[in-house]
Amino acid sequence: MIKQIGRINSPDLMGKDSFFTIIELEETHLIGNDPLTEIHRYWVPENCNIHDEDAYLEPLNDPDYNIRQHYALYRQRFHFLTATEITVARQNLDLTLDEAALILGLDVVKLSGIENHGSLQFFDQEILLRLLTEPDRLWQYVQQYHTLIELRATQRKIDVDQLFAKLEKINIK
Repeated sequence: MIKQIGRINSPDLMGKDSFFTIIELEETHLIGNDPLTEIHRYWVPENCNIHDEDAYLEPLNDPDYNIRQHYALYRQRFHFLTATEITVARQNLDLTLDEAALILGLDVVKLSGIENHGSLQFFDQEILLRLLTEPDRLWQYVQQYHTLIELRATQRKIDVDQLFAKLEKINIK
């Protein structure tokens, strides 16, 4: 069922007033292979029928609104870490984005996207990201893969001594 929640004026590229009806409706989408039903918000140009899905526009003032809502629901429903929790956990370990990505075997661009609310981590990435919240397990993981982490740190021009000094602090805590 479509719910009209308001009307908004947003100037077009030429500065001319354009009016839109703001609607919300329940939709189901696949995130990964997992179906999620969520309330989505769209803007419909005033001269279009609100039942015409081809006329639906993502909110012009926040085009990522619906996807952020989906990601938040997915994280809540499946108990995934939030972007903020991941960032805080990484910072509590005094790790840079590059260092954390290296240690976890993640692409730094992907990790940055997750931390900046632009991406949702996959299940296998979630398992790795959880290590940031469990220092003892992270330390065991680092010890197991020490040689590989050291090799890759050197390849990426990350200061190996500084990285392992940080990691040693994890072990002391």
